Amino acid sequence: MNHSIGGTVTGLEGRLVLQNNAGDDLQLSADGKFTFATTLAEGSDYKVSIRTQPLWQFCTVTQDTGKASADVSDVTVACSAAAAKVETFAGGTPGAADGKGTAASFLLPYGIAPTKDGGLLIGDWGNNFVRKISPEADVITIAGDGPNPPFVDLAGLTVDATDTAFVADAQGHRIFRVTPTGNVSLVAGNGTKTTTDGNGAGATFNAPTSVAVDAAGNLYVLEYDGGVVRKIDPALNVTTLAGSSPRGFANGTGTAAKFGRGYGIAIDASGNLYVADSSNHRIRKVTPTGVVTTFAGTGTPGATDGPWDSATFSDPRGVAVDAHGNVYVADFGTSLLRRITPAGVVSTLAGQEGTPGRQDGIGKAATFNQPQGLTINAAGTLYVADTFGNVIRKVTPVRAP
Repeated sequence: MNHSIGGTVTGLEGRLVLQNNAGDDLQLSADGKFTFATTLAEGSDYKVSIRTQPLWQFCTVTQDTGKASADVSDVTVACSAAAAKVETFAGGTPGAADGKGTAASFLLPYGIAPTKDGGLLIGDWGNNFVRKISPEADVITIAGDGPNPPFVDLAGLTVDATDTAFVADAQGHRIFRVTPTGNVSLVAGNGTKTTTDGNGAGATFNAPTSVAVDAAGNLYVLEYDGGVVRKIDPALNVTTLAGSSPRGFANGTGTAAKFGRGYGIAIDASGNLYVADSSNHRIRKVTPTGVVTTFAGTGTPGATDGPWDSATFSDPRGVAVDAHGNVYVADFGTSLLRRITPAGVVSTLAGQEGTPGRQDGIGKAATFNQPQGLTINAAGTLYVADTFGNVIRKVTPVRAP
């Protein structure tokens, strides 16, 4: 006679992979009861372990071993939030020096995106440079430092699968492409400060501050002054996906929706966009068809954790989304790092409200100085462009003390 092996999981917010006897894998993504697919002969040993922890959580297993003398249903898996360990990765003083770690310097870093090798590209806003940081924290400048610099006001950036960067030049009202070797070319816009659809340089932008790219090569641009989200397809056709002038606040579809002044945009694996609607103190969600809803935030400035419709933000600017749909927010007004689960539950990962600084540490022991940029890599490591600290911070999940 064969017997099933199972139990119950609680507190799970992401994707967890359990394993029985180092061979039978089971992926879970929600609380509740579970049963492994493979049954065991009567009297056989079982041993349940965790193969893959969920991002930004740690789970433990109890009642994990025994003999299958009957169906087993008392294996218990309990998951809880990870703590955030904040470290200085590079920079820390205002300047433009290349170098390793803290020997390098930045001036108001803003845009930030991961590269294939585990490094980063940085939009160094105050210098109008694109900087590259290796996984070992070696910083070099790849664009913007030569004669006739192309950027007027380099803001947000994103990176595609080939490590090509796309840069939002906010006061230049253009979108540029930067190759891995530092060659700069125009994607769209002509410097005119309006919101006009068209192709390439025939389109115009109104203070683009952030850009995201999907797997098909479509670019999505957030306009700070225009209050709209634009789409640029691979043929450089520019259209307006959502929002309209004048700026404001309204959920809806396409031009029926309204945004305030926004700084950050990120995209998930399903093509949904998340917008840091900064002046409205909310995080907005935009579907691929242009349906705009409020993902989290009441619109009242603050730092309250909790469900999406009671949590508060204060001038959120940086936004990133992981592979499991968790959204991370750099909250400029409070100098906090926040997390929103797919169910809309908001928590504070690190920082001290109203206490800007550059202190490394875990959770509330760490401080940030008005961060504006944020990204996450496949391993779940967050990197923060801590703008007014002139520093890039690394944030990793650790077991809560």
